[in-house]
Amino acid sequence: MALLLAKGDDFSTWRGVEEFSVAYREAAVLLASHRNPAAIAPTLAELEELLTAAEHINQSVVDVLEQILRDLATAADLTALRLLQAHWYEASYRHFRRFRSPSAFFNQSFRFFSAFAAQCFRLAANQLAEPLPPVALFVFGPAGRHEPTRYCRVQLGLFWDGDQRYDTLMDNLGQELTAWFRVCGFMLEEGVTPLQPEWRGNLVTWRSRFEQASQKEDRTLLIELLRLADRAPLFSTGGAAEAFSTLCSGYLCRRPFVGNLVERCTSLSNGITMMGHLKLEKSGPHRGSFAMLDHALLPLAAAVTAICLMGGVSIEGTPERLRQLVRIGKLDVVLAERALHAWHCFSRHRLALELEAESGLDCRDIMYLDPASLPPAELEQLHSALETVGDLQRYMQVCYGSYI
Repeated sequence: MALLLAKGDDFSTWRGVEEFSVAYREAAVLLASHRNPAAIAPTLAELEELLTAAEHINQSVVDVLEQILRDLATAADLTALRLLQAHWYEASYRHFRRFRSPSAFFNQSFRFFSAFAAQCFRLAANQLAEPLPPVALFVFGPAGRHEPTRYCRVQLGLFWDGDQRYDTLMDNLGQELTAWFRVCGFMLEEGVTPLQPEWRGNLVTWRSRFEQASQKEDRTLLIELLRLADRAPLFSTGGAAEAFSTLCSGYLCRRPFVGNLVERCTSLSNGITMMGHLKLEKSGPHRGSFAMLDHALLPLAAAVTAICLMGGVSIEGTPERLRQLVRIGKLDVVLAERALHAWHCFSRHRLALELEAESGLDCRDIMYLDPASLPPAELEQLHSALETVGDLQRYMQVCYGSYI
Protein backbone atom coordinates (compact mmCIF):
# COMPACT_ATOMS: atom_id res chain seq x y z
CA MET A 1 0.00 0.00 0.00
CA ALA A 2 1.40 3.36 -1.02
CA LEU A 3 0.96 5.88 1.75
CA LEU A 4 3.45 8.30 0.26
CA LEU A 5 1.79 10.04 -2.68
CA ALA A 6 2.91 12.50 -5.31
CA LYS A 7 0.61 14.33 -7.66
CA GLY A 8 1.07 14.23 -11.42
CA ASP A 9 0.41 16.96 -13.96
CA ASP A 10 -3.15 15.80 -14.60
CA PHE A 11 -5.80 16.52 -11.97
CA SER A 12 -7.03 12.95 -11.80
CA THR A 13 -3.63 11.24 -11.94
CA TRP A 14 -1.95 10.11 -8.72
CA ARG A 15 1.30 8.19 -8.46
CA GLY A 16 2.43 5.81 -5.76
CA VAL A 17 5.79 5.45 -4.08
CA GLU A 18 7.62 3.58 -6.84
CA GLU A 19 6.67 6.00 -9.64
CA PHE A 20 7.43 8.92 -7.38
CA SER A 21 10.89 7.53 -6.65
CA VAL A 22 11.64 7.10 -10.37
CA ALA A 23 10.56 10.66 -11.16
CA TYR A 24 12.54 11.97 -8.19
CA ARG A 25 15.70 10.19 -9.35
CA GLU A 26 15.32 11.58 -12.86
CA ALA A 27 14.91 15.09 -11.49
CA ALA A 28 18.01 14.68 -9.33
CA VAL A 29 20.09 13.49 -12.29
CA LEU A 30 18.91 16.41 -14.39
CA LEU A 31 19.72 18.93 -11.67
CA ALA A 32 23.14 17.44 -10.96
CA SER A 33 24.06 17.28 -14.65
CA HIS A 34 23.34 20.96 -15.05
CA ARG A 35 25.22 22.11 -11.98
CA ASN A 36 27.95 19.54 -11.35
CA PRO A 37 28.12 16.42 -13.59
CA ALA A 38 30.77 14.84 -11.36
CA ALA A 39 28.31 14.86 -8.47
CA ILE A 40 25.73 12.64 -10.19
CA ALA A 41 26.98 9.36 -8.70
CA PRO A 42 27.27 10.51 -5.07
CA THR A 43 23.99 12.43 -5.36
CA LEU A 44 22.17 9.33 -6.58
CA ALA A 45 23.77 7.19 -3.86
CA GLU A 46 22.63 9.64 -1.18
CA LEU A 47 19.19 9.82 -2.76
CA GLU A 48 18.89 6.02 -2.77
CA GLU A 49 19.70 5.93 0.93
CA LEU A 50 17.11 8.58 1.72
CA LEU A 51 14.40 6.88 -0.34
CA THR A 52 15.19 3.47 1.13
CA ALA A 53 15.05 4.86 4.65
CA ALA A 54 11.72 6.58 3.94
CA GLU A 55 10.35 3.40 2.42
CA HIS A 56 11.36 1.38 5.47
CA ILE A 57 9.80 3.89 7.87
CA ASN A 58 6.61 3.93 5.84
CA GLN A 59 6.39 0.14 5.72
CA SER A 60 7.11 -0.25 9.42
CA VAL A 61 4.19 2.03 10.31
CA VAL A 62 1.93 0.24 7.81
CA ASP A 63 2.81 -3.09 9.43
CA VAL A 64 1.93 -1.71 12.87
CA LEU A 65 -1.42 -0.37 11.63
CA GLU A 66 -2.33 -3.62 9.90
CA GLN A 67 -1.55 -5.59 13.06
CA ILE A 68 -3.77 -3.24 15.09
CA LEU A 69 -6.63 -3.89 12.67
CA ARG A 70 -6.14 -7.64 13.03
CA ASP A 71 -6.09 -7.35 16.81
CA LEU A 72 -9.20 -5.17 16.73
CA ALA A 73 -11.20 -7.93 15.05
CA THR A 74 -10.74 -10.13 18.12
CA ALA A 75 -10.80 -7.50 20.88
CA ALA A 76 -13.60 -8.31 23.31
CA ASP A 77 -13.22 -6.00 26.30
CA LEU A 78 -12.89 -2.34 27.17
CA THR A 79 -9.20 -2.46 28.08
CA ALA A 80 -8.19 -4.03 24.77
CA LEU A 81 -10.24 -1.56 22.71
CA ARG A 82 -8.89 1.50 24.51
CA LEU A 83 -5.32 0.25 24.17
CA LEU A 84 -5.71 -0.42 20.45
CA GLN A 85 -7.20 3.03 19.91
CA ALA A 86 -4.25 4.66 21.69
CA HIS A 87 -1.71 2.62 19.70
CA TRP A 88 -3.50 3.42 16.44
CA TYR A 89 -3.41 7.17 16.87
CA GLU A 90 0.16 7.09 18.16
CA ALA A 91 1.29 5.31 14.99
CA SER A 92 -0.90 7.40 12.66
CA TYR A 93 0.29 10.75 13.98
CA ARG A 94 3.88 9.48 13.93
CA HIS A 95 3.45 8.67 10.24
CA PHE A 96 1.99 12.13 9.55
CA ARG A 97 4.87 13.81 11.40
CA ARG A 98 7.29 12.03 9.05
CA PHE A 99 5.45 12.17 5.70
CA ARG A 100 2.94 15.03 6.09
CA SER A 101 0.29 13.23 4.04
CA PRO A 102 -3.30 14.10 5.05
CA SER A 103 -4.63 11.60 2.50
CA ALA A 104 -2.68 8.75 4.08
CA PHE A 105 -3.72 9.76 7.58
CA PHE A 106 -7.43 10.09 6.79
CA ASN A 107 -7.61 6.93 4.67
CA GLN A 108 -6.11 4.84 7.43
CA SER A 109 -7.98 6.63 10.19
CA PHE A 110 -11.36 5.91 8.57
CA ARG A 111 -10.40 2.25 8.12
CA PHE A 112 -9.74 2.00 11.83
CA PHE A 113 -12.86 3.94 12.75
CA SER A 114 -15.08 1.68 10.61
CA ALA A 115 -13.46 -1.49 11.98
CA PHE A 116 -13.83 -0.15 15.51
CA ALA A 117 -17.53 0.59 14.95
CA ALA A 118 -18.11 -2.87 13.50
CA GLN A 119 -16.50 -4.49 16.52
CA CYS A 120 -18.56 -2.32 18.88
CA PHE A 121 -21.67 -3.40 16.97
CA ARG A 122 -20.80 -7.06 17.42
CA LEU A 123 -20.18 -6.56 21.14
CA ALA A 124 -23.37 -4.53 21.55
CA ALA A 125 -25.49 -7.03 19.60
CA ASN A 126 -24.28 -9.80 21.89
CA GLN A 127 -25.88 -7.97 24.81
CA LEU A 128 -29.33 -7.97 23.19
CA ALA A 129 -31.89 -10.69 23.77
CA GLU A 130 -33.49 -10.57 20.31
CA PRO A 131 -32.13 -10.84 16.76
CA LEU A 132 -31.76 -7.55 14.91
CA PRO A 133 -33.47 -6.48 11.68
CA PRO A 134 -31.33 -5.10 8.81
CA VAL A 135 -29.56 -2.16 10.45
CA ALA A 136 -26.92 0.46 9.64
CA LEU A 137 -24.89 2.88 11.75
CA PHE A 138 -23.91 6.12 10.02
CA VAL A 139 -21.39 8.77 10.99
CA PHE A 140 -21.80 12.42 9.99
CA GLY A 141 -19.65 15.55 9.93
CA PRO A 142 -15.85 15.30 9.47
CA ALA A 143 -15.86 11.53 9.93
CA GLY A 144 -18.70 11.35 7.39
CA ARG A 145 -16.28 12.97 4.94
CA HIS A 146 -13.72 10.27 5.83
CA GLU A 147 -11.68 12.71 7.95
CA PRO A 148 -11.89 11.37 11.52
CA THR A 149 -9.17 12.30 13.97
CA ARG A 150 -8.59 11.89 17.67
CA TYR A 151 -10.04 15.33 18.36
CA CYS A 152 -13.19 15.61 16.24
CA ARG A 153 -16.54 15.00 17.89
CA VAL A 154 -18.28 11.91 16.54
CA GLN A 155 -21.85 12.27 15.23
CA LEU A 156 -23.84 9.05 14.86
CA GLY A 157 -27.24 7.99 13.52
CA LEU A 158 -29.01 4.61 13.44
CA PHE A 159 -31.31 3.28 10.71
CA TRP A 160 -33.12 -0.04 10.49
CA ASP A 161 -35.35 -1.67 7.91
CA GLY A 162 -38.36 -2.90 9.85
CA ASP A 163 -41.57 -1.81 11.56
CA GLN A 164 -42.24 -0.16 14.91
CA ARG A 165 -42.07 -3.38 16.90
CA TYR A 166 -38.27 -3.01 16.87
CA ASP A 167 -38.33 0.42 18.57
CA THR A 168 -37.38 -0.83 22.03
CA LEU A 169 -34.75 -3.20 20.67
CA MET A 170 -33.14 -0.42 18.61
CA ASP A 171 -33.28 1.91 21.58
CA ASN A 172 -31.28 -0.68 23.53
CA LEU A 173 -28.84 -1.09 20.62
CA GLY A 174 -28.34 2.67 20.46
CA GLN A 175 -27.58 2.79 24.16
CA GLU A 176 -25.08 -0.05 23.92
CA LEU A 177 -23.31 1.43 20.88
CA THR A 178 -23.07 4.91 22.37
CA ALA A 179 -21.73 3.51 25.62
CA TRP A 180 -19.00 1.53 23.84
CA PHE A 181 -17.87 4.58 21.86
CA ARG A 182 -17.87 6.76 24.94
CA VAL A 183 -16.02 4.45 27.32
CA CYS A 184 -13.45 3.60 24.64
CA GLY A 185 -12.36 7.22 24.54
CA PHE A 186 -14.11 8.73 21.51
CA MET A 187 -15.48 12.24 21.96
CA LEU A 188 -19.14 12.31 20.96
CA GLU A 189 -21.42 15.10 19.82
CA GLU A 190 -23.81 14.18 22.62
CA GLY A 191 -26.87 15.60 20.90
CA VAL A 192 -26.25 13.54 17.75
CA THR A 193 -26.13 9.89 18.83
CA PRO A 194 -28.59 6.97 18.72
CA LEU A 195 -29.31 7.75 22.38
CA GLN A 196 -31.48 10.57 21.05
CA PRO A 197 -34.80 9.43 19.47
CA GLU A 198 -34.37 11.91 16.60
CA TRP A 199 -31.17 10.18 15.49
CA ARG A 200 -32.56 6.70 15.12
CA GLY A 201 -35.52 5.30 13.23
CA ASN A 202 -36.79 3.13 10.42
CA LEU A 203 -37.63 4.11 6.84
CA VAL A 204 -41.05 5.50 7.76
CA THR A 205 -39.68 7.58 10.63
CA TRP A 206 -36.80 9.08 8.68
CA ARG A 207 -39.02 9.82 5.66
CA SER A 208 -41.47 11.63 7.93
CA ARG A 209 -38.65 13.79 9.28
CA PHE A 210 -37.50 14.69 5.79
CA GLU A 211 -41.04 15.53 4.67
CA GLN A 212 -41.60 17.76 7.66
CA ALA A 213 -38.33 19.58 7.07
CA SER A 214 -38.77 19.93 3.29
CA GLN A 215 -42.15 21.58 3.81
CA LYS A 216 -40.39 24.17 5.97
CA GLU A 217 -42.50 23.27 8.97
CA ASP A 218 -39.39 23.04 11.12
CA ARG A 219 -36.30 25.02 10.09
CA THR A 220 -34.28 23.62 12.97
CA LEU A 221 -35.01 20.08 11.81
CA LEU A 222 -34.02 21.00 8.25
CA ILE A 223 -30.65 22.27 9.48
CA GLU A 224 -30.11 19.17 11.60
CA LEU A 225 -30.94 16.82 8.72
CA LEU A 226 -28.39 18.58 6.53
CA ARG A 227 -25.76 16.86 8.67
CA LEU A 228 -26.68 13.79 6.63
CA ALA A 229 -25.20 15.38 3.50
CA ASP A 230 -21.80 14.36 4.92
CA ARG A 231 -22.47 10.77 5.90
CA ALA A 232 -20.70 7.43 5.72
CA PRO A 233 -21.89 3.97 6.79
CA LEU A 234 -19.78 2.37 9.53
CA PHE A 235 -21.50 -0.98 9.32
CA SER A 236 -24.59 -2.35 7.62
CA THR A 237 -26.59 -5.58 7.40
CA GLY A 238 -29.21 -6.63 4.89
CA GLY A 239 -28.77 -3.64 2.58
CA ALA A 240 -29.83 -1.11 5.24
CA ALA A 241 -27.08 1.39 4.37
CA GLU A 242 -28.09 1.45 0.71
CA ALA A 243 -31.76 2.01 1.60
CA PHE A 244 -30.94 4.88 3.94
CA SER A 245 -28.54 6.52 1.46
CA THR A 246 -31.18 6.37 -1.28
CA LEU A 247 -33.65 8.06 1.05
CA CYS A 248 -31.16 10.79 2.03
CA SER A 249 -30.09 11.50 -1.55
CA GLY A 250 -33.69 11.82 -2.68
CA TYR A 251 -34.51 14.52 -0.14
CA LEU A 252 -31.28 16.43 0.43
CA CYS A 253 -31.09 17.56 -3.20
CA ARG A 254 -34.46 19.32 -2.89
CA ARG A 255 -34.41 23.09 -3.05
CA PRO A 256 -35.38 23.77 0.60
CA PHE A 257 -32.41 21.75 1.83
CA VAL A 258 -29.95 23.05 -0.75
CA GLY A 259 -31.13 26.62 -0.30
CA ASN A 260 -30.64 26.51 3.44
CA LEU A 261 -27.13 25.10 3.09
CA VAL A 262 -26.19 27.68 0.43
CA GLU A 263 -27.53 30.49 2.62
CA ARG A 264 -25.56 29.39 5.66
CA CYS A 265 -22.45 28.61 3.61
CA THR A 266 -22.51 32.08 2.06
CA SER A 267 -22.52 33.62 5.52
CA LEU A 268 -19.29 31.82 6.44
CA SER A 269 -16.13 33.88 6.18
CA ASN A 270 -13.26 32.68 4.02
CA GLY A 271 -10.84 34.27 6.45
CA ILE A 272 -9.69 37.24 4.34
CA THR A 273 -10.60 40.84 5.14
CA MET A 274 -11.66 43.43 2.58
CA MET A 275 -8.08 44.75 2.71
CA GLY A 276 -6.73 41.30 1.83
CA HIS A 277 -5.37 40.41 5.25
CA LEU A 278 -6.06 37.32 7.35
CA LYS A 279 -8.91 37.66 9.83
CA LEU A 280 -7.34 37.20 13.24
CA GLU A 281 -9.01 36.78 16.62
CA LYS A 282 -9.33 40.19 18.27
CA SER A 283 -9.88 39.03 21.83
CA GLY A 284 -9.98 36.02 24.09
CA PRO A 285 -7.40 33.30 24.72
CA HIS A 286 -6.61 32.97 21.00
CA ARG A 287 -6.12 36.67 20.31
CA GLY A 288 -3.93 37.26 17.26
CA SER A 289 -4.40 33.75 15.88
CA PHE A 290 -6.29 32.49 12.85
CA ALA A 291 -9.37 30.28 13.42
CA MET A 292 -8.80 27.39 11.00
CA LEU A 293 -12.12 25.73 11.74
CA ASP A 294 -14.30 28.80 11.24
CA HIS A 295 -12.47 30.42 8.33
CA ALA A 296 -11.01 27.47 6.41
CA LEU A 297 -12.15 23.93 7.19
CA LEU A 298 -15.89 24.58 7.58
CA PRO A 299 -16.35 26.99 4.65
CA LEU A 300 -14.48 24.69 2.25
CA ALA A 301 -16.38 21.58 3.33
CA ALA A 302 -19.76 23.36 3.22
CA ALA A 303 -19.17 24.80 -0.27
CA VAL A 304 -18.09 21.45 -1.71
CA THR A 305 -21.04 19.70 -0.04
CA ALA A 306 -23.53 22.22 -1.44
CA ILE A 307 -22.12 21.94 -4.97
CA CYS A 308 -22.27 18.15 -4.69
CA LEU A 309 -25.92 18.22 -3.64
CA MET A 310 -26.75 20.34 -6.68
CA GLY A 311 -24.65 18.10 -8.93
CA GLY A 312 -26.08 14.83 -7.67
CA VAL A 313 -22.75 13.66 -6.24
CA SER A 314 -23.17 11.52 -3.13
CA ILE A 315 -19.74 9.89 -2.77
CA GLU A 316 -17.73 10.37 0.42
CA GLY A 317 -14.53 12.38 0.93
CA THR A 318 -13.71 15.89 -0.30
CA PRO A 319 -10.93 14.90 -2.77
CA GLU A 320 -13.12 12.16 -4.26
CA ARG A 321 -16.04 14.58 -4.52
CA LEU A 322 -13.93 17.15 -6.35
CA ARG A 323 -12.73 14.56 -8.84
CA GLN A 324 -16.27 13.33 -9.46
CA LEU A 325 -17.53 16.89 -10.00
CA VAL A 326 -14.85 17.31 -12.68
CA ARG A 327 -15.75 13.99 -14.33
CA ILE A 328 -19.41 14.92 -14.70
CA GLY A 329 -18.69 18.47 -15.84
CA LYS A 330 -20.05 20.24 -12.73
CA LEU A 331 -16.74 21.87 -11.82
CA ASP A 332 -13.93 23.06 -14.07
CA VAL A 333 -10.49 21.52 -13.69
CA VAL A 334 -8.75 24.73 -12.62
CA LEU A 335 -11.08 25.49 -9.72
CA ALA A 336 -11.15 21.82 -8.69
CA GLU A 337 -7.34 21.74 -8.74
CA ARG A 338 -7.19 24.83 -6.54
CA ALA A 339 -9.82 23.40 -4.19
CA LEU A 340 -7.83 20.19 -3.84
CA HIS A 341 -4.70 22.20 -3.01
CA ALA A 342 -6.75 24.14 -0.43
CA TRP A 343 -7.99 20.92 1.14
CA HIS A 344 -4.42 19.60 1.45
CA CYS A 345 -3.22 22.92 2.85
CA PHE A 346 -5.95 23.13 5.49
CA SER A 347 -5.66 19.44 6.38
CA ARG A 348 -1.91 19.66 6.89
CA HIS A 349 -2.34 22.61 9.24
CA ARG A 350 -5.19 20.82 11.04
CA LEU A 351 -3.14 17.69 11.67
CA ALA A 352 -0.02 19.69 12.56
CA LEU A 353 -2.02 21.52 15.25
CA GLU A 354 -3.34 18.19 16.53
CA LEU A 355 0.21 16.83 16.74
CA GLU A 356 1.03 19.44 19.37
CA ALA A 357 -2.32 19.33 21.21
CA GLU A 358 -2.99 17.73 24.56
CA SER A 359 -5.07 14.56 24.58
CA GLY A 360 -8.72 15.11 25.44
CA LEU A 361 -9.07 18.61 24.02
CA ASP A 362 -11.96 19.43 21.71
CA CYS A 363 -11.23 20.26 18.08
CA ARG A 364 -12.54 23.79 18.58
CA ASP A 365 -9.98 24.36 21.31
CA ILE A 366 -6.96 23.66 19.14
CA MET A 367 -7.80 24.83 15.61
CA TYR A 368 -6.05 28.18 15.99
CA LEU A 369 -3.03 28.91 13.84
CA ASP A 370 -0.34 31.46 14.58
CA PRO A 371 0.40 33.13 11.21
CA ALA A 372 3.61 34.64 12.58
CA SER A 373 5.03 31.13 12.99
CA LEU A 374 4.62 30.28 9.30
CA PRO A 375 7.41 30.68 6.74
CA PRO A 376 6.53 33.19 3.97
CA ALA A 377 5.90 30.41 1.43
CA GLU A 378 3.42 28.61 3.72
CA LEU A 379 1.68 31.86 4.57
CA GLU A 380 1.27 32.57 0.87
CA GLN A 381 -0.13 29.07 0.30
CA LEU A 382 -2.65 29.58 3.11
CA HIS A 383 -3.73 32.92 1.68
CA SER A 384 -4.14 31.39 -1.78
CA ALA A 385 -6.17 28.50 -0.34
CA LEU A 386 -8.50 30.93 1.43
CA GLU A 387 -9.01 32.87 -1.79
CA THR A 388 -10.01 29.58 -3.40
CA VAL A 389 -12.69 29.10 -0.72
CA GLY A 390 -14.11 32.51 -1.64
CA ASP A 391 -14.15 31.54 -5.32
CA LEU A 392 -15.89 28.25 -4.48
CA GLN A 393 -18.54 30.12 -2.50
CA ARG A 394 -19.20 32.41 -5.44
CA TYR A 395 -19.37 29.47 -7.83
CA MET A 396 -21.80 27.75 -5.45
CA GLN A 397 -24.07 30.81 -5.58
CA VAL A 398 -23.96 30.81 -9.37
CA CYS A 399 -24.93 27.14 -9.41
CA TYR A 400 -27.79 27.77 -7.04
CA GLY A 401 -29.07 30.63 -9.17
CA SER A 402 -29.88 28.15 -11.94
CA TYR A 403 -30.83 25.25 -9.68
CA ILE A 404 -34.36 23.94 -10.02
